[in-house]
Amino acid sequence: MQNQFQTLRNWTTEVFNSIKKDLRNDHLPADLGFYKTYFGNRPLKGLTTEEIFAAYEKELLQGNEQIAAFVVNRWVFKHGDLYKHFADRLSAINPDFDEIQQLTDEQAEQVLEGAVENFGIIPTFLFTVLNGVVFPQGMLERLEVLASEARRAQDVEESTAQEMQSLEKILASHQRELARLQDKIDGVQKKYARDTEALKKQVKALQKRLHG
Repeated sequence: MQNQFQTLRNWTTEVFNSIKKDLRNDHLPADLGFYKTYFGNRPLKGLTTEEIFAAYEKELLQGNEQIAAFVVNRWVFKHGDLYKHFADRLSAINPDFDEIQQLTDEQAEQVLEGAVENFGIIPTFLFTVLNGVVFPQGMLERLEVLASEARRAQDVEESTAQEMQSLEKILASHQRELARLQDKIDGVQKKYARDTEALKKQVKALQKRLHG
């Protein structure tokens, strides 16, 4: 069987992000051999997400079928509506859809219809590869191109959002500093007014004494 994670070697982060709690809380504590190989005696709470993802990626690319089955099952469980879409469409072609060897271009279009619109191109592409949907090679390549474009658009959007947040933080900091300076100016003005009034009284008192 072809290792689907070789096809998804540039997409493992997207796969893992959906199931990171499952990896950390369910699989890692249970697979002691895997844990010890990559993390020794380090405490689980001290492991970073990046370290965990890197360890799983290495095992999957090396063809660890047990871990691959866990990852695929948990990912599909998180995307139940997408699974139902594909199962319904494939069953309409062959009730025992596991026996389908290769879909025609027309059948592939029928299976895909509505999937991207309802579930997004990236989950649709990942599902197709993770579950070995027998689309024509040209269709798989087209899906990956569209998914890559969508990911680039997401990266730009996230980068823009981060820049906006950074600018908003800078603006808020400047506004706080302006408010603090305004408070100081107000305080100085009030002190100036008090001192001026006191000085006027002193001058009047001195004038009275001089003319007295």
